Amino acid sequence: MKFYRFMFLLILTFSSCITYYRDYPIIDASSKTSNPSKVKLFYHIEPFPILEFGGYTALKSFFKTKLKSQFSNTEEILDEKNIPNKGVYCKVSTQWAPISAQALIFGYLSLATATILPAWSSNDGFDVTYSLYRDGQKIKDFSYSPRRSIFLWIFTLPVVWINLFTSTEEEIFKATSYQFLQDVKPYLNEL
Repeated sequence: MKFYRFMFLLILTFSSCITYYRDYPIIDASSKTSNPSKVKLFYHIEPFPILEFGGYTALKSFFKTKLKSQFSNTEEILDEKNIPNKGVYCKVSTQWAPISAQALIFGYLSLATATILPAWSSNDGFDVTYSLYRDGQKIKDFSYSPRRSIFLWIFTLPVVWINLFTSTEEEIFKATSYQFLQDVKPYLNEL
């Protein structure tokens, strides 16, 4: 019986969280490129430094499917130190921007009281950097910094459905990838 009480309390605690992402690019994903590049794209996506909820998968999917139509072919390079001497190479690195110490303390207090005490954070998120190389030489870094706001309180249970209308981690990483594709076009036209 204790197990069921614990599970009920755990589900109740983590279902009272409202999450909202901001500061990420809003771009039309359906835009088509008229002139795909004739060169091959090599890429490396660094593993996330923390537990991910769809962002890494979104990046992998983007490079395997969407960019394949923009280049003659795409190939993943598993060792980031092997930068190809010929062709275009993109290295994607993601750093987690942690929550503040105050938000962490309030978060622990909130969880200790089964979210009866509220907790919030508005400055954690990710710093995503797309580094573009051509023929082994670095061309430019394209950086994007989506941020996340989190509000945790048991009395938000009646409005937790709001999460259905906010962006997910997967969606914000797709958005940064599409923005990167738009920002890199002038450099690809030179090829």
